[in-house]
Amino acid sequence: MSLCASLLLNALRVKLKENDLTYNELSNKVNVPVSTLKRHFHSHSIGIDKLLEYASVLNTNLEELSQLAREIHNKEEGLDGATNDYIFYEHPYLYDFFYEIRVMERPIPDVAKEYDLTEQSVYVYLRALEMMGILAMKPDGKVNFLTPPYYSFHEGSSLDELFTQKLKEEVFRYDKRPEIGMSRVCLTNEQIEQISESVYEKVQQFHFQNKDSKNDKEMRKNVLLNVTDGHYLKLSDGIKNIEPSILKGMFATVSSEC
Repeated sequence: MSLCASLLLNALRVKLKENDLTYNELSNKVNVPVSTLKRHFHSHSIGIDKLLEYASVLNTNLEELSQLAREIHNKEEGLDGATNDYIFYEHPYLYDFFYEIRVMERPIPDVAKEYDLTEQSVYVYLRALEMMGILAMKPDGKVNFLTPPYYSFHEGSSLDELFTQKLKEEVFRYDKRPEIGMSRVCLTNEQIEQISESVYEKVQQFHFQNKDSKNDKEMRKNVLLNVTDGHYLKLSDGIKNIEPSILKGMFATVSSEC
């Protein structure tokens, strides 16, 4: 059984408890014998269709299960989001590699070809992301992702500050952009916070309205109370070939958090 499937089933069992249901009660809801249900919840070969069926009854979905699976894995390995933030900050090219293959959903061979990565470097990148609980490597060379197709920075972390710096550089490199400019406006700190939250919520609302559009790629923008074309931000100077020794340093970082 792959690590991904194992953790997803673990997450599914957690959701069963959260819904305060027994196997017998769930069995009646899905019209599946209890013996079969228990086998499915511990099966090494449960089909994705059956997994999604149970998830729906338990008021969850694959994305939420994946996030919960990652949290379970991180807890078991002694990792947390702050640790991953630190690792990505120390190795920004690792974040950019993750962004390419997970957020942009580009095939790994395409990324390797574009950046002229060796097979060893690709393995090191994938093994590093596996240590962080982001993916699981399979014997056939493929990977299973354990996280949703995004990464959330911890507010105030070094990685968050690096991203903010890169975002500002990207936004302000445009000579012409929509702006709101006002001087000598009387605002309290609380009112500034309200404006920030209001803008954020409105942008998120529009994003979720439009993200399933056929033109979603053309519509993507970067927003910092300014709007520009939505080039994604690379935190490094480029994805590069790396040595296996990086894994030793990561192991030390991970071990210190356990």
